[in-house]
Amino acid sequence: MSVNIGDVIMAKAKATQKKVSLSELNNHTVNNKRQALKDLKMLNFNELMYKNPAQKRFYNTISKKDITFGIGPAGCGKTYLSVHRALRELGDKDNHIDGIVIVKPLVEAAGEKIGYLPGDVEEKTAPFMMSFYYNMEQIIGKQRLQVLKDSNTIQVIPLAFMRGITLANKFVILDEAQNATPDQIKMFVTRIGENSKYIITGDLEQSDIQKHKSGLEDAIKRFAGVHGVGLAQFKEKDVVRHSLVRRLLKRYKPSFNIIDEISAEQTISMWIQEEGLDAPVDGSNNQDDWYYKLKK
Repeated sequence: MSVNIGDVIMAKAKATQKKVSLSELNNHTVNNKRQALKDLKMLNFNELMYKNPAQKRFYNTISKKDITFGIGPAGCGKTYLSVHRALRELGDKDNHIDGIVIVKPLVEAAGEKIGYLPGDVEEKTAPFMMSFYYNMEQIIGKQRLQVLKDSNTIQVIPLAFMRGITLANKFVILDEAQNATPDQIKMFVTRIGENSKYIITGDLEQSDIQKHKSGLEDAIKRFAGVHGVGLAQFKEKDVVRHSLVRRLLKRYKPSFNIIDEISAEQTISMWIQEEGLDAPVDGSNNQDDWYYKLKK
């Protein structure tokens, strides 16, 4: 009879109460929710490495507060840290969390009508949840993620569908909250039930609802100082993606004004002329300088 090395590792870990890594967990097959949750209890979540102090503040604030705001630009790790904490608490036998709920305001951007996307609600929302699923897969593996999704232990609910729902014993993540209105945020926070924990993330400088007041901005002002509500802020220096992201984000700051008098075609010509055919491609020639000189 063949012996599965993964099952041997898991048996030893269970007997010694030792936490194991994802690579060790992936050596055995997961077929049901019960096994997936057992695996989470044995997974070593302490292997998380913070990239900067802001990440640590955010992660620790989540553990101490019932509602935590994570505010800052894209690329700071808000999504990864949120789902890491959610999965950790789902696997913690000492608390009451029995499910994870991911919520997003599905804003119709760039003329794309969500209602006309094919499929049911889950299929319509799937493209908007790819970042969550990707990060979860990195933490617990593809098999466990699929089992937990199939058993509705991990659920996706569009923000507009939350009215009338009370979420008890759930770890709830509202992403892209800058695209929610004040009324939607009010509706969302009043859905919280016993033993639940909320994370609300967003970027105050990036909103797709220009015609409406941002519910995220309103909530930060309204909930400041409320017992049980915490906040962690990320700044440009905390972006952990490619270093180019930080430089690009600066160009979207209010302090940066595009020169409207110069057309895109003229800019292309000047770009080529200024950099030349032999210009370094790694940005070492300080390519920003020439455009800023035009603005003076």
